[in-house]
Amino acid sequence: MTVTGKVPFTGNVTHKLDPKSRVAVPANWRATQEGVLVMIEAHNEGRPVLKCYTQESFAEKIEAIREYAREHGVNPGELDQYVGKITGCSFEAEVSSQGKLLIPKPQRERMNLSDSATIVGRGTYFEIWSPLDFEAIHSAEAMSRLQLDRLFHILS
Repeated sequence: MTVTGKVPFTGNVTHKLDPKSRVAVPANWRATQEGVLVMIEAHNEGRPVLKCYTQESFAEKIEAIREYAREHGVNPGELDQYVGKITGCSFEAEVSSQGKLLIPKPQRERMNLSDSATIVGRGTYFEIWSPLDFEAIHSAEAMSRLQLDRLFHILS
């Protein structure tokens, strides 16, 4: 699988935050990011997460939302409001030449990040989690609630 002709974001790793509140991005992902990411706060099972897209994959996500809305007859005004909320909650962040990504203080506090962060590949983007929250949603109990493996038989 390639992501727009580049290495996909796969796997997960937990890294310490440095004193400037930066986290190291896995080395094999750095070339994929081209330096600037679009980040957006989201929630997964009620837990805060930062979704990190390349500029290209973020634009593709917005276009996919627009295409789906057109195909399903969504009111254009409502669609514009929805896309506006997404873009209004997003912000750009740069990966430094040392491969570190700054997590702004407001996001760090809302995510309860203290000394480390878990970075999780999602194919076309990656997520940043509190290590405790990531562990909680990947517990055996949480995974059993998904029941998707019964359909796809990938993890069984």
